Amino acid sequence: MTRAWSFLLVLLPAAALAPAAPALKDRQPKDAPIFGEWFRVGHTEAGMPVPTDREVHHQVFTSDGQWEYSYGARPDGTKGKTFVTDTRQSPATIDITLGAGGKAHYRGIYKVEGDTLTLCLVTGDRERPKSFESSAERPTTIWVFKRVKSKE
Repeated sequence: MTRAWSFLLVLLPAAALAPAAPALKDRQPKDAPIFGEWFRVGHTEAGMPVPTDREVHHQVFTSDGQWEYSYGARPDGTKGKTFVTDTRQSPATIDITLGAGGKAHYRGIYKVEGDTLTLCLVTGDRERPKSFESSAERPTTIWVFKRVKSKE
């Protein structure tokens, strides 16, 4: 019995002095599969297909949380567009903000399967989608992208 108390007396102070594990805040993993440049191959808006052949739509997600996009040869000049993902959720969630310090403009879910990225998004304060569906009753935007291959 004395041995058990001695063991306990050693462990309690050690546990109290041990540093807490760092919190898993909104830090992006260093090699998240969403990072990179993507070009759009599919688009659905409120259940209706949207043609994607009018102009090329690119999106770039960087490891420092920056989000860029362009249509055709026209890059968007707005600064401060950011994104945050949470891969602990299933499906993984994404929030995209269009201006520094602003509220998320797009909220949604995403998945990366090989070289295909699928985003299912809503704007404003609407409820975040739970599945990759779009209909008149569930007016989400679904974008499907293919990864731009490096020229190396």
